[in-house]
Amino acid sequence: MRGDINGRLTILSKTEKVALYGIPEFDDFQRIEFFAMTEAEHALAFARKSVAAQLHCLLQIGYFKAKHSFFRFSLVEAPEQDVAFFMQRYFPGQTLPSEEVSDNDRYLPRKGIAALYGFRLWLDDDLAGLLNKATLLARTDVSPSFLLAELMVFLVGQRIVRPGYTTLQDLITNALATERERLEQLVEAALTKTTHKALAQLLVRENTLSDLAALKQDAKSFHHSQMELERQKRRTLAPLYAIAKTLLPSLDISLLNIAYYASLANFYTIYDLRRLKPGQTNLYLLCYAWQRYRQITDNVVEAFGYHMQKLEDETKAVATAQAAKIHNERQQTTPRVGELLLLYVDDALEDITPFGDVRHRAYRIMPKETLRSTGKLLTENPVSQLDLRWGAVDKQGGLCTKNMRPLAMALSFESDSTSGKDWLAALQWMKDVFARQQSLAKQPMADIPSRTVPSRLRNFLLRFDQDGKPVGLDGSRYEFFVYRQLRKRLDKGNIYLDDSVQHRRFADDLVSMEVKAEALKVLNIPWLRQPVDVTLEALFTELDIQWRAFDEELRSSKLKHLEFDQEKKTLIWHRPKADKDKRLQQGFYGKLQARDIADIFRFVNEQCHFLSAMTPLQPRYAKKIADEDSLMAVIVAQAMNYGNLKMAETCDIPYHVLDATHQQYLRPATLIAANDTISNFIASLPIFPYYSIDMDVLYGSVDGQKFATGRPTLKARHSRKYFGKDRGVVAYTFLANHVALQTDLLGANQHESYWVFDICYNNTSDIVPTTITGDMHSINMANFAILHWFGMNLAPRFTNLHAQLAHLYCGPEQVGYLDFLIQPVGQIDHSLIMSEKANMDHIAATLGLKEMSQAVLMRKICTLSGHNRTRRAIFEYDKLIRSIYTLRYLRDPQLQSDVHRSENRIESYHQLRSTIAKVNGRKELTGRTDLEVAISNQCGRLIANVVIAYNSILLSGLLTRYLATGNEKALELLRRVSPAAWEHLHFLGHYAFRDKYNPIDLEAILAGVNLTA
Repeated sequence: MRGDINGRLTILSKTEKVALYGIPEFDDFQRIEFFAMTEAEHALAFARKSVAAQLHCLLQIGYFKAKHSFFRFSLVEAPEQDVAFFMQRYFPGQTLPSEEVSDNDRYLPRKGIAALYGFRLWLDDDLAGLLNKATLLARTDVSPSFLLAELMVFLVGQRIVRPGYTTLQDLITNALATERERLEQLVEAALTKTTHKALAQLLVRENTLSDLAALKQDAKSFHHSQMELERQKRRTLAPLYAIAKTLLPSLDISLLNIAYYASLANFYTIYDLRRLKPGQTNLYLLCYAWQRYRQITDNVVEAFGYHMQKLEDETKAVATAQAAKIHNERQQTTPRVGELLLLYVDDALEDITPFGDVRHRAYRIMPKETLRSTGKLLTENPVSQLDLRWGAVDKQGGLCTKNMRPLAMALSFESDSTSGKDWLAALQWMKDVFARQQSLAKQPMADIPSRTVPSRLRNFLLRFDQDGKPVGLDGSRYEFFVYRQLRKRLDKGNIYLDDSVQHRRFADDLVSMEVKAEALKVLNIPWLRQPVDVTLEALFTELDIQWRAFDEELRSSKLKHLEFDQEKKTLIWHRPKADKDKRLQQGFYGKLQARDIADIFRFVNEQCHFLSAMTPLQPRYAKKIADEDSLMAVIVAQAMNYGNLKMAETCDIPYHVLDATHQQYLRPATLIAANDTISNFIASLPIFPYYSIDMDVLYGSVDGQKFATGRPTLKARHSRKYFGKDRGVVAYTFLANHVALQTDLLGANQHESYWVFDICYNNTSDIVPTTITGDMHSINMANFAILHWFGMNLAPRFTNLHAQLAHLYCGPEQVGYLDFLIQPVGQIDHSLIMSEKANMDHIAATLGLKEMSQAVLMRKICTLSGHNRTRRAIFEYDKLIRSIYTLRYLRDPQLQSDVHRSENRIESYHQLRSTIAKVNGRKELTGRTDLEVAISNQCGRLIANVVIAYNSILLSGLLTRYLATGNEKALELLRRVSPAAWEHLHFLGHYAFRDKYNPIDLEAILAGVNLTA
């Protein structure tokens, strides 16, 4: 974090600092609420001698009730309406005192005011305890904003008036310094000379790249040459990883902090790391080694699965093609064979006819060679599909050796199951054979691991002598078969890797409820707070009510949007109509003066100072104040796919400045913080409540958008449907009231539903939707359950109601549904959910503490056995929540319309986002690595939010005008205008970021706008 002009740590932005430490801004209702005085409050204020002191004390009492803090102000500086309120109530007819309030009258009443509400003033003696608290908190999260928030909660809990901002700045700075020194000492004490040398070697430049620079390079694809580099990186990191694996648990730091320290090693250059203290550098490198090793392991495992799947698909395709060819040959020869057979019953041929004549007639029907091959084909046993598959495997043996073997040999799998251990024994045996540079085919039969050659495949995997006795393995087939079994068991969770993120044992990922008890108390997870019997009773009661209401309304034809066909026993659904506000949009924005994106960017930054969140990576060596023009240029360059070099040719800032700014300031963390600042600013605008679809429910929506990538990365995958011959990714976005709250990149091969909870739960803005809409890709077997655990509701937009009827269940022992027009497909297992509450608690706690992502959880749950009770219980709970929602959706056309509108909004955002991405031609994200592509995606979201913020400011200006005049018609039209519009903006052209002589005059822009004209 950058420092302020006094060199202190900057924790809050200007806006946040005003919100926390600025005098409260009351509306009329709040002013009445907080300025209403009790007898005790009245007595305390009027114990002051002068009118000025009494008035000052009254104001302090009201402000303290609102913020539990004291403020330094003069009566002239206090809000006029607040002063006028007390003057009218307590000093009617008097004028505002001109004298200054003395320091004695300013500070003496504070102790009495605090005591009225059970608080006490901050003392210097509290500093040591608060510093100790901050130091302990820093082991969980070293971000200053987290420490400040937790200290605020602690102070309120202790009923202590919070100290000034500078005191907290110094305190958090000291806490971070103490934590840093503690870690440096522990690391340095634990490292041997050999380890020091190994870490130092990473920072030694040899030719153009050091070892660390090479480790930071991401693989571009799963090609064998790229995977060879990945395995080399893994071998380089192995000794450091072993040290980190032993050392990091003893440091008592969270996974969040490990990831943070690792990111510093990733972003810092080698030159920067060499300038830091040795203990600090070694800590960053060890965290990086720990995280990078596990990430590379996952890359190797993903490559193993990718190549195995590719081989299986190719062999299956070849076998299918050969089977079709054989079948066609048989089909083509069948009529001719029939003609040949008819020669035997042809009455025109006498018995004395020479056989030679018959033969020549047969040759006229089918040539001699064709007749010979056809006869051979018909007399032999037909080739089975299995024979063809193994024949195709023989042809692909070289690819198996080239691509699969190196990957399998590099991995160290583990297993707790008997079948898994059998295949791991086979893998180890193969490793030993290949290490001796021998062939599997030449190994004795007795050495083959038991239970790895199934009896049904003996004829395919073994070689036999003339007597039919097995003499050895078919080496290439056996190797392929073992790899196939390993991949299947890895997908099922029967085998796992300890040194991995995605493929660890499921039980190892779950947190201990006892160890994390204190941390869980802070989290608001409804599932963990309420007894399961109470929760289930309420839900099953609601389910029964919904069922009976649905049937009654359907029978009585109260559901005008649904019709029941008595003959076909089916529902006819009249879908909600789409919004018809496009013409209104074009009419409104078409009247506005067009402005350049640079002007819009600068204007929005002046309103909410979101660029202040773009903190430098190296605060000690970088400029303390960022060059806002250069920041704007590099963000626009990434969002619109120019790149810094082309942007330098298109704007008034040289390339070296853009490149340095990019390296110093553009990181996912800073871009997310900048986006949060804009999001919170939009939420504070008067127009924001008018965006709400339902005043009682804040809808959020999730959806993915396809983007091509300029360069290949591991996350970028082929998809002919979306990218043609190119590769691409999915930008998965979380939106609420037109504001893009969060975004993440997924592979085009990954199921979007696995990220619904993650993207909602990781939302760091102040806008917190509770109902999450999505398309059919947002649904899986657990999402309704998981979101409900955390107090959120999944509300997908159904496209086929008939398909949803197959997911309607009822509760156990709930009778009376047999006569319903639409009947449940089954009963939900109440007792199973009850019995698995403890295990479901573990999963909820793990997700809540962010020790495991939902994407990893869903993959692992789906790999569990279908008989696994915890998996079944989660799916049963999901059926319960989904059935309630589906019945509500069927009954309520307004809910259908609201969900539909919410989804339309994210589609409108995607159009805006697509327009921004295609400014430079193609709809793609720029970057050489997955990290750089993610930065490009975040920059695109930032530009989109800037546009939405600008439009929201314009709409707020109109709202203020129409509220003042009471124009209800205009206000109603205003509700329908979307801020996700760009007709009045210029994205193309020569960018003049340093030309600040084009200010935006809102009044002039809105002067000629009349919605009702």
